[in-house]
Amino acid sequence: MRDDVPPEVDLESRLLQQVGTTAYVSGGGVDAFGPALTEALVAAYPRRRFAASFVSLFRDQAERKHGCAAAELVAGDWAERTPAHPPERI
Repeated sequence: MRDDVPPEVDLESRLLQQVGTTAYVSGGGVDAFGPALTEALVAAYPRRRFAASFVSLFRDQAERKHGCAAAELVAGDWAERTPAHPPERI
């Protein structure tokens, strides 16, 4: 959940943080890949209500750890955006 790892320091971490995880969890940047790739990924790896479960876990952590990254995300619109992004609707 950090975005401060420069690519030249750890490219794999940067890709996981900025590209893979963000695209998978909340849909950030998923449009860059096109709908065919999104559909193929969801077909190969069904989400099985991933977003609802993930948001529930974040809300639980936010209640227990005020001021943590999960609490900051839940305080914004993240909890509403996450279940609404394209892979959840396939």
